[in-house]
Amino acid sequence: MNRPITHPLTGWRPDRWRDFPAEQLPTYGDADALAAVERRLAAAAPVVPIAEIGALEQRLAAVAAGRAFLLQGGDCAENFDDAIAQRVARLARLFDAMAAPIEARTGRAVVRVARLAGQFAKPRSASSEQRGRIELPAYRGDIINGQGFSGPERAPDPERMIQAHIQSVGTAATLAAARHGCAPIYTSHEALLLPYEEALARRDADGRWWATSGHFLWLGDRTRQLEGAHVAFLEGVANPIGVKCGPGLAPDALAALVDRLDPAERPGRLTLIVRLGADRVEAQLPALFAAARGRAVSWIVDPMHGNTEKVEGRKLRRYDRILHEVRSFFRLARAGGVVPGGIHLEMSPDAVTECLGGGGPAAVADLDRAYRTACDPRLNGDQALRLITDLEQTL
Repeated sequence: MNRPITHPLTGWRPDRWRDFPAEQLPTYGDADALAAVERRLAAAAPVVPIAEIGALEQRLAAVAAGRAFLLQGGDCAENFDDAIAQRVARLARLFDAMAAPIEARTGRAVVRVARLAGQFAKPRSASSEQRGRIELPAYRGDIINGQGFSGPERAPDPERMIQAHIQSVGTAATLAAARHGCAPIYTSHEALLLPYEEALARRDADGRWWATSGHFLWLGDRTRQLEGAHVAFLEGVANPIGVKCGPGLAPDALAALVDRLDPAERPGRLTLIVRLGADRVEAQLPALFAAARGRAVSWIVDPMHGNTEKVEGRKLRRYDRILHEVRSFFRLARAGGVVPGGIHLEMSPDAVTECLGGGGPAAVADLDRAYRTACDPRLNGDQALRLITDLEQTL
């Protein structure tokens, strides 16, 4: 029997996060301009309907129970100059091509969740970027500032939230229209820019709050502080949410996060996304599994973020390390009595050359052919499909 969706915190409000320390948020120079944008967004249309968010939770409950498989993927970060219709169509075809062999191999329906319609903000390891003698704020995604290396471009601008909302509404509508009568593709993004998330929170007739900026939101590895602002926001919304589990996450800290974010133990509410890296997964993953044993959570693997390196000034990822982490995750999960629920990939349907191997570029010099990402390296469509083929005996 499915448990009813209940509001986790009595008296919770979307602005509660403001009482807690916040990491990875920009500093806006004009507080009045920021407040005006927040008011406009608070009166704007939701990006996704609340009913669709609830439907995704039921599908993720099936993932937790081993009856479905979660395939989450898409761009590292969306850009304002993306051609929405073409991008949605190409990504939908890639999802279908990847889902077919997974369903044939596992007998489980594939739940498709795209990094789309809101993935505009990026956490950064450094708050500034220096080129020669010039130091400017780091690029944090199109919703915050621009990629161009100039003072005006890099200054955080709250008006960018309006453009991100307009584009997200259009992308979500295009996704829904493109998948009419077919398997739905849900939207997801990291819940990073809290003024935007707060402004798009909506309350239903039963008093529950929902983040209508997307169907599925996740807590990043840099913003999962138990007493931090991002946890304070996500604990109060009724959406299904994810937690990125990186190498710095201790088992007791994970247990505390699970208790905080899913106190009612609601199947489909919480997805734990492993991103340890090929070198650390064997040593660290079993203890994380043990920390959440007995809880109704989904476990999936993100083999991208723990396997990022910098060579000759450029970020890259290696296909063999990506494949190794996925295989290790599935083997260790089964050995520990855990359901391996799915995969989270940064991928593009385009013929980009950002990850080495797997039928893509063979050497660092080959990356230049089509290195187009605004932030992190993505698998191209052929590499993503090959990954599923190479995992045939693992899934």
